[in-house]
Amino acid sequence: MKKGFLLAFIISVLISNANGQMYLKVKVAPQFYTAFFDTLHVPSALNNWDPSFNYEMISENLFKIPAFQGNTEYKITRGNWNTVEAAINGNDIANRTITYQKDDTIVIEVKQWKDLYTSSAHTASPQIHLLKSDFKMPQLSSTRRVWIYLPADYYTSGDDYPVLYMHDGQNLFDKPYSFVGEWKVDEALDQFESSGERSCIVIGIDNGGGERINEYTPYKHPTYGGGQGETYTTFLVQTLKPFIDSHFRTLPGPKNTGIAGSSLGGLISYYAAIKHPEIFGKVGVFSPSFWYSDSLFADVTTYEPFDNQKFYIVAGQNEDEDMVPDIDNYIDKMKIRGINDEQLLRLIQPDGQHSEWFWAREFPAAYKWLDLWDKGLVKTEESIDSQIFMSINESPSLNPRFIISSELTTPAKVVIIDEKGNQFQTFLPTNHATISMDSTAKAGVYFAHFSSGKHNQTIKFIKM
Repeated sequence: MKKGFLLAFIISVLISNANGQMYLKVKVAPQFYTAFFDTLHVPSALNNWDPSFNYEMISENLFKIPAFQGNTEYKITRGNWNTVEAAINGNDIANRTITYQKDDTIVIEVKQWKDLYTSSAHTASPQIHLLKSDFKMPQLSSTRRVWIYLPADYYTSGDDYPVLYMHDGQNLFDKPYSFVGEWKVDEALDQFESSGERSCIVIGIDNGGGERINEYTPYKHPTYGGGQGETYTTFLVQTLKPFIDSHFRTLPGPKNTGIAGSSLGGLISYYAAIKHPEIFGKVGVFSPSFWYSDSLFADVTTYEPFDNQKFYIVAGQNEDEDMVPDIDNYIDKMKIRGINDEQLLRLIQPDGQHSEWFWAREFPAAYKWLDLWDKGLVKTEESIDSQIFMSINESPSLNPRFIISSELTTPAKVVIIDEKGNQFQTFLPTNHATISMDSTAKAGVYFAHFSSGKHNQTIKFIKM
């Protein structure tokens, strides 16, 4: 009530001092998404229907209309014609008409936006917001819709957060906007939060539709063209990341900054990471389209990896005949340049397909292993005399195995515990034994606790 009275008072004061001025007040009906940096625009016959044109804004969505004769047509957008207003059912609406009248304020309401309407139920978490519908990409003379996932405790914790930049933003969070399914990134991160793990800020950049190949490929293909990947990467490094770091509480260094994508998105993620290891320290490469151009090999030969840079590379065994050999070729070259086994995880899944359902399934393990909070995945509580009696074959793993040291001389016990503290398995190993976790166990985070006399050790690991 007070807010409405204050608005009416402001408008009345403006009108009383307007000397014959006319105003347009635009209200927007409640929407599913909160847009952080969207602004309203008023294209009309008076400005050649420029969708990014704006009249002088006196206060929030209150526009000063310059004098004109008779009447004119107009509409409301959020910066381009993809974001034009629509009917409540998403259909186009007729142009609005306004007749100039001195000392008048016209109040209208936008019921719906063309680009955000869907007849299907939204699947996005409440943590998903629109960063901006027309984020400027000056390097590409374009604009793009950009999404943001903010952890549930972002506004209460006061903490700075890691940031993960992801491509094909349409496919990450909300099924109605996806091509053939979503990654469920928000659901995965929400689940981490509910189980006591930390999530991070995720920036989802929509692909450019017909420009996707251009922007996600650093070199041209003789048939498919492309080749603007370097320019797109420059946009990420010089425009988008500085904007995010200046407007949100972030941990801006490479050990807390990730980049991830699939297919061509995996290709451009890999390219961005080897060209800018000082920026992108955590890299998720899903089913990468390394086949697109062999020119990328030359970049790997001059690549200078950072000590803490990590690559999680995952694909399906039968996606195509070149997928696995290409991955192995690039890994070989990376190792020549100095990447070690602790910085790289290669995972080839027998049932993996070139599809969103596969990448959605693999995302949680990738996020865990990349460790954007830089906490360390395997944490060991060493005994008083610093002896280590148990080690793990690898984490994440489909078949976690624990190796008991040959130096064990006293009876021992190993207990596998899930994230909620429930005991899952118990073993009484002897020295030099190998313990295998039950293969039917659900994927997730577990703890293996070893005890023998005064010796205690705990290993945190991921079962895939």
